[in-house]
Parts: sequence; C-alpha cells; structure tokens
Amino acid sequence: MYKTKCLREKLVLFLKIFFPILIYQFANYSASFVDTAMTGQYNTMDLAGVSMATSIWNPFFTFLTGIVSALVPIIGHHLGRGKKEEVASDFYQFIYLALGLSVVLLGMVLFLAPTILNHIGLEAAVAAVAVRYLWFLSIGIIPLLLFSVIRSLLDSLGLTKLSMYLMLLLLPLNSGFNYLLIYGAFGVPELGGAGAGLGTSLAYWVLLGISVLVLFKQEKLKALHLEKRILLNMDKIKEGVRLGLPIGGTVFAEVAVFSVVGLIMAKFSSLIIASHQSAMNFSSLMYAFPMSISSAMAIVVSYEVGAKRFDDAKTYIGLGRWTALIFAAFTLTFLYIFRGNVASLYGNDPKFIDLTARFLTYSLFFQLADTFAAPLQGILRGYKDTVIPFYLGLLGYWGVAIPVATLFDSLTDFGAYSYWIGLIISLIVSGALYRWRLTVIMKRFESLAKSKR
Repeated sequence: MYKTKCLREKLVLFLKIFFPILIYQFANYSASFVDTAMTGQYNTMDLAGVSMATSIWNPFFTFLTGIVSALVPIIGHHLGRGKKEEVASDFYQFIYLALGLSVVLLGMVLFLAPTILNHIGLEAAVAAVAVRYLWFLSIGIIPLLLFSVIRSLLDSLGLTKLSMYLMLLLLPLNSGFNYLLIYGAFGVPELGGAGAGLGTSLAYWVLLGISVLVLFKQEKLKALHLEKRILLNMDKIKEGVRLGLPIGGTVFAEVAVFSVVGLIMAKFSSLIIASHQSAMNFSSLMYAFPMSISSAMAIVVSYEVGAKRFDDAKTYIGLGRWTALIFAAFTLTFLYIFRGNVASLYGNDPKFIDLTARFLTYSLFFQLADTFAAPLQGILRGYKDTVIPFYLGLLGYWGVAIPVATLFDSLTDFGAYSYWIGLIISLIVSGALYRWRLTVIMKRFESLAKSKR
C-alpha cells in the first residue's frame, strides 16, 4: 500500500489489489465448485448428500474465517499510521486465535452435524454421504483457518498477487485428490461424494505447508521479523475478537440463511435438492466478483482512514462501486445466455439440467443484489464499523428471507422457488440498510475531519 495523489493513481492501485483478489476468490470458491461438479458427475444421490453437508458446514466455517479477517483492517490502520512494527505481533495473535477456533469448529462438526442430518427427513443414503463428507472435511479445519490468517496478512500488506499465486495451487490439488478419492482411481479406495471432503482437506494441508515456506522466504516480509517468537497477548486477542466477531456474525447471518433454505429443501425430492444446490453453488462462484470488490475496499479504505485521509477513502468508495457495476453487467449477461450450459456442468440428466437452469435464472437477481450490498460491507469494515452492520444484517436476512419465503410457499404454488424469492428480497433489504449505515459513518468522519482543521 502507498499514498496516491490523483484519481488515475487510485484506479491503478485499486485494480492492482482487486484483480489478484478476484483470481484468489475464484480459486477459493472453486474448491466448493469442484466438489459439487465432480460429485454430480458421480451420481445425483451423492450430490444431494454433499449439498446437505455444505449447508451445515458453510455458515460455521465462514463465521470463523470472518473473525480472522479482522486482521486486514487492524494491519491496514497500523500501516496508515506508520506503525509497521505492530504487524508481526497482531499476525501471531490471530494464528493463536485461529487454532482455538479450529477446535471449536471441529467439535461442532463431529458432535452436532450427524444429529442434525439424521433428523431433518433426509433419505438414509443421502444422510450417510453427508455425515461422511463432513467427517473427512473436518480433517482440514486447521489448515483452512491458518491459511485464512496468512492470506489476511498478505492482503493487508498489499501483496494480493502473492496470495493469488498460493490460492491458484488449490484448484489442481483439489481436483487431483478428488479424482482419486471420489472415483477410486489408481487403486485408491472409491469413496464417492464423501471423498470430495477428504480431497479438499488434503489440498489445504499441502497449501498450508507451501504458504508457511513462502512466508519465511519472501524478501518483502523479512522486515516484519516473523521468525521471532511472540507470546500470547490476551489484550490483542480480545481486540481481534471484538472487531472480528461482528464481521463473522454478519457473514454468518447471510450464509446461514442460505444454508437453512438448503436444509428446508430436504422436504422436496432428491432431484430438487441437487438442482437447488448446483444453482446455488454456481451463484457462489459468481459471488467472487462482488466479494473481491468488498475485500479490496476493506484494504484501501482502512489504509486511508488510518492515515486520516477521509476524502481519499471516499474516492476509493466511488471507484469500487462503479467497478462492481461494470463487472455485474458482464456476469449477468453471461449467465443469462449460458445458463443451460452451466447446468450441464453438474449432471447429464435432461430433467436435472432443465430444473437447474430455472434456478439459475433466479440467481441473476442474487447477483444484482450482491453487486450493491457486498462492497458496502467491505467499506464499513474499512472504517472499523462492524457491530451495527452485524445487527443490520441479522435484521435484513433473518427478518425477511425465511418469513417471506414461507409466506410465498404457503400462498402460492411456486414450491422451491418461493425460498429463492425470499432470499432475493432479503438481499435487497440488507443492501439498503448497509447503505444507510455508510451514510451515517461517512458524515461522522467528515464532521471529525472538519473539527480538527
């Protein structure tokens, strides 16, 4: 990160940060995409099982990764104030925090997940696949969270290209392990859909090992003195939790409502479950665009706010939102034209392809709403405003999505589509609430700047 003097310099810096994050996010979401697509080609029953498992896994995992992502604005503010010597200490506190959170998530997966999956009316074969998938996936909890901390460090330092290169390793690793374990290639036991969970875990363990080597060999990081042993500092842990808990809670509120809808789909047929999850999976892949804008905004805004250059932060906000709209125009057009082709990536049954394509049509409205809402979340994190956005997200997602969806399901014959309509409306409401909050925060900082002149 560095100070910019004009709009052109800001645009160049923003794009330098954004594009590596975008590629990184695509690689990140590709793990779920590969699991779903390869399992779908194996058979629909296993796909339904993996779908149910990810509906339970995603909310809790994203909650914890949201907590450790608080490292980005913390380091951003240090750099903006010229306190680079504080970076290593905060990094190690978040490593300790990630290890503790890993134990929590592991316990939840091992003890709660089987109980939930066996009591929501799933077919026995589907529930069995889901439980085994989660058990295998839990092997990778520690490297998943530790890598999230390393990535947050690299991103906050503006080294997004380095984290991109690391994450690009995930796709071939995950695909290779999945091929071996799902289909039983080269004498490896055939595990079916559950093998996708083990494949992802093994891929992340390898990725973590490579990342640690890079961390201590990278010339640009040697000035941080990461090789020095830093003991646990509970004050910094508390600060990280104080800032990260609302971030994780906001992400959890959004992802959990999608997952609850996925679990509600258990009352429909295996075909509907598989089609719903396939469309939702591709929507998540497309979410990489607004999510990348959000992450880039958190980096640049936190840096400028830390340096008390509030007008510069405002300029970046405008650049980020326009970038989001431009990319949305391309992605929405692409998905509308090729929705049938996209559906065929997940299976070859004509009924499955037709139903998935219909769900993908609804996902166009998801992406439009996310284009507006997701960047706002990153901007607010850049201002270190996380508590109120958490409550706004809770209201927008849970106060709207399920009630509206249930109402549509009861009063119309839309069936499974009712729940997509509820989700779309909740995203629109949440975006409006975040926009209101940003207006309040920006006015507050503008008043603060004027009072100090």
